[in-house]
Amino acid sequence: QSLSKFYQPYRGRLYANSIFRQHVLARQRFGLVDPALAEKIRFDRLFDLLVEEAQLLLTLLEHESLTGKKLLEIGSGVGLVYGFLKKSGADVYGLEPSDSGFDGCFEAATQLFKIIAVDGSHMYPYLAQDCQKIGVQFDLIFSNNVLEHIPELETALTALASVLRPGGKMIHNTVNYHVPYEPHFGIWLVPFLPQKTELFRPWLRQSSLWRGLIFITTSYLRCFCAVQKLEIRFRRDRLRLTLQRLETDPAFAKRQKIFVPLYLLLVRTRLLKLLDLLPIAMTTPITFTITHRRAKDVVPC
Repeated sequence: QSLSKFYQPYRGRLYANSIFRQHVLARQRFGLVDPALAEKIRFDRLFDLLVEEAQLLLTLLEHESLTGKKLLEIGSGVGLVYGFLKKSGADVYGLEPSDSGFDGCFEAATQLFKIIAVDGSHMYPYLAQDCQKIGVQFDLIFSNNVLEHIPELETALTALASVLRPGGKMIHNTVNYHVPYEPHFGIWLVPFLPQKTELFRPWLRQSSLWRGLIFITTSYLRCFCAVQKLEIRFRRDRLRLTLQRLETDPAFAKRQKIFVPLYLLLVRTRLLKLLDLLPIAMTTPITFTITHRRAKDVVPC
């Protein structure tokens, strides 16, 4: 069942809940909808965007067996994936910080869980690096577009690896800043020195989103995993699948319209699948799995 269909019966009650409604409407500051529209229309469109992103996260798990496994979602946001999985009987836990600066997602999620009648007690207001506080070992840890927002990324990944069971797996989707493009803002970056982009776009300095970005790369991830005795594997089809989303997701196509001509050209020339052959360092976004490996298999970074 798609998330859109799952949440359809609850949309009216979610809109009627003032805490949840105001949280969703606050997202219009990112320029995602026309502020001149009626409030209910703005809510519906912004909620649809949240559902679309949550659905993308679920696609990362589509080939995973969840039965009998303990799951941990990093950056649960308003709880759309947690709520859906919990309602489906999965043993899922979630992390979403509740401190100021995190946009009130945890509080909104609490309201959502009440409305859809699921147990929200496994949703914790912790940072990723505090995951050990839960006191649980997990079979599957996952996130979508979260790692690039974690200030102490190395500490967080180390902590997540410590709560990953032997034989368990992490699945993450994030940005690869070896490619000089910033998808949240839809802008090109200064190659190799992305932080310097603000010299040419001074308005970025006023953005808390920009100031909080971690310019993660495939090289960083490979080196981290080598040092931590972890194995990392990248999906080779993520760039192609992301470009194909331009054809099926109008809102995404509008946000990333700069790539529409390239996608159409690749389709017309039947070269789209060749993207799967590109070196991973030349692709973004990236989807990868992390697992434990034996010490004798460690390769220096």
